[in-house]
Amino acid sequence: MKQFFIFLFTGFSISVLDLIDTAFGNQISLDSICVMSVMSILYWCIDCICRIGEYAYTIKMKHEIESFVLEIIATIICSILVIIFRNPISHIYNLTDRQYELLNLCLLWKGLLLIFAKIESFLYTYIELNCMNKQILISNIIFYSTMIGLDVIVILLNGECYHLIITTGMADIITGIYLIVSSKFIKKIYRPKLHIIMELINCSKNILINNVLGRGATIIFNVSASFLGTKYYALHSVGYSIATSMESITDRCCTYQLIKLKTTKSIQTKYKTYKDTFKKTFIPTMIVCYLTAIMMIFPMKGVIDFKEALIVTLMYNSQSIFIQPYENIRGFLISCEDTKSLRFGGLVGILVRGPISIISIFTPIGIYGFAFGVSIDFIVRYIYLKYKAVNIVN
Repeated sequence: MKQFFIFLFTGFSISVLDLIDTAFGNQISLDSICVMSVMSILYWCIDCICRIGEYAYTIKMKHEIESFVLEIIATIICSILVIIFRNPISHIYNLTDRQYELLNLCLLWKGLLLIFAKIESFLYTYIELNCMNKQILISNIIFYSTMIGLDVIVILLNGECYHLIITTGMADIITGIYLIVSSKFIKKIYRPKLHIIMELINCSKNILINNVLGRGATIIFNVSASFLGTKYYALHSVGYSIATSMESITDRCCTYQLIKLKTTKSIQTKYKTYKDTFKKTFIPTMIVCYLTAIMMIFPMKGVIDFKEALIVTLMYNSQSIFIQPYENIRGFLISCEDTKSLRFGGLVGILVRGPISIISIFTPIGIYGFAFGVSIDFIVRYIYLKYKAVNIVN
């Protein structure tokens, strides 16, 4: 459990520091709150495609150079598409003219700096899966101290929200340089083999499909919430931002399962270990998620009333409870290399969140439907994956 608590502390730190970074944008204006919420969702969608190399390495736990090359290729393609199509992408949301202008600039700078973010992201996944705890700690300190320090300068100089995108890019560059040197990744470089890259694409495509569909569900959910009006969308933005930031903590449940299960060959033994691990990690993870969420309300609320932000955050954060079973069973299935079962998880998200969004917009349910919609989504996904896992074991 020592490694799990290290992961839990890391996830807690990332959640808090990410929310502090978001809070800077919330202090600029109500427009900034809405734009940065939209930008977060769009970036998650772009990110899930770029990370195909990380999915491959997570499954195989080898071929790191080919996995890295795969990630870079995907990132370059995404960067070009984001820069070219940033204007039509902005207009899938129902925003004001000023918000469209700001979002367009955010997408431009994110597209230009995306390559540095993905280099840093891949190397971080590499050191995490190899339990390089010292490098994990130092890289987090470098990244967040750089980013937050630059964010403070942006606020003091009365900058705009897209300036915060630039500061994040600068932090990615500095942290990436540290990770390349400290992980000794550069010493592992060799000429990548094309047939291995094709093999990695094949093994990671199901996770990619799942994540793309999952992000599709998130976009539908967030775009629909924008029709609640500026006040309720701002409340949704705060509650949803805090709740999704807790995924930096709950994601560690999947990572820990992968590390615990990677040396186990028997499917039955893997399943028993998965269940034992889930029981031990559930309550500590839930406690950390709720304490972190409550702690972050004040810096995140910006110009929103504290009482309203508290109520909304407590409702939205119910997902921290229901996403845990999903993350643990996902770790088990990835460890078994049965990624085909994961393919339709995102589709389930669309089928669940879509109707909930429509009902919430056109009925008095309103923001309450959005608050509990994600929890319902992950309950259904867990039931589906649990069924698949039992079939594998039996």
